Amino acid sequence: MRSLTPPLRLLITADAVGGVWRYAMDAARALNGRALAVPGAAPRTIAASLLGIGPDPSQRQSAEAAEAGIALSWAHTPLDWQVDGPEALARSGRIVADTVAQAAPDILHLNNPPFLPFVDPQLPRIAAAHSCMATWWRAVRGQTLPADLVWHNHATARGLAAADAVLCPSRAFADDITAIYGALPDLHVVANASRPVMAAPKDQRVLAAARWWDPAKNLAVLDAAAEGMIWPLDIAGPLDDPAGHAVAVSHVTALGVLDHHTLRRRLARAPVFVSLSLYEPFGLAVLEAATAGAALVLSDIPTHRELWEDCALFVDPNDPAAARDAVNRLAGDPVARGRLGLLAMTRSATFSPARQAEALLALYGGVLARHADRPQPDASPPAPASPESGAARP
Repeated sequence: MRSLTPPLRLLITADAVGGVWRYAMDAARALNGRALAVPGAAPRTIAASLLGIGPDPSQRQSAEAAEAGIALSWAHTPLDWQVDGPEALARSGRIVADTVAQAAPDILHLNNPPFLPFVDPQLPRIAAAHSCMATWWRAVRGQTLPADLVWHNHATARGLAAADAVLCPSRAFADDITAIYGALPDLHVVANASRPVMAAPKDQRVLAAARWWDPAKNLAVLDAAAEGMIWPLDIAGPLDDPAGHAVAVSHVTALGVLDHHTLRRRLARAPVFVSLSLYEPFGLAVLEAATAGAALVLSDIPTHRELWEDCALFVDPNDPAAARDAVNRLAGDPVARGRLGLLAMTRSATFSPARQAEALLALYGGVLARHADRPQPDASPPAPASPESGAARP
């Protein structure tokens, strides 16, 4: 009797706080059941599962994983940017490593690079950089990291250096990463992806979506821009940060946290979508809006230019009047609005889950092949870094 090749167990880390959940869930959904061919070995079918880190998932998130047939486990420990120093990071790192070992994957796609050095190096490990504290601080504060957060910079550098390969979702962010951490030997740009939102008849309300407690999302300027807009501006997403501190708004309509199905229905009807982010390694919400044919008004930052050049109106993210004027121009000009929406929808097709899955499969195959051919280092976890401490920001 011919034996069947066992599936290749892929473990992708996620969190319940930001866009990494959407990235990990959609990637797992697209990869599950796909065939991965590694030179010199029989093709294997991907069996993808998720490992969450940090605050517990909502019931909606757990239900989404179950509905998609994606196994979900959880490491009940703070995320790397939620800990207050290298010792706390090491405690979380060891819990993550133990949970990974219990899952026994064949390959790990880890979306939290500072945790990677704690994971057994005999396991093929990809580090996906979706943001980092040093690049966030430079873009949002215009400064280098303060002294009490330098430990996190060192932890990220160690994680990136220890990876078999590093992923970034845009060339702009890859440039930011290398400017901070230097050249990485196996750095790949694999754009994020989104399942298309089925467009619906448009209403006369503008939409934005983000985790608004993050200063990078620039809510104060967006709120000021909403005063005097022809159409009301709705914002979807949390105003409360994970510690329970809320930001206040005056001129936008806060919809709160919407489950993904409800948000997609809102996106389907939005004629205009706005993002004034100061820092955006990719911007999944922008992509989802574009798939539904929304006209885009975006902050003029390198990532938005890279992904949406010639498909959006770009404005100074520090100028609320410029954002207001751009939205009002589109609200009053259905021809321009329709043209930009069509351009955005056409561009969005280049960021498909199928294309992302093909790029990830090629990357996984290369890592597995190289990993099989080289000796593995000692698996002992790293010693904690210098005893600096400080509260981390996302």
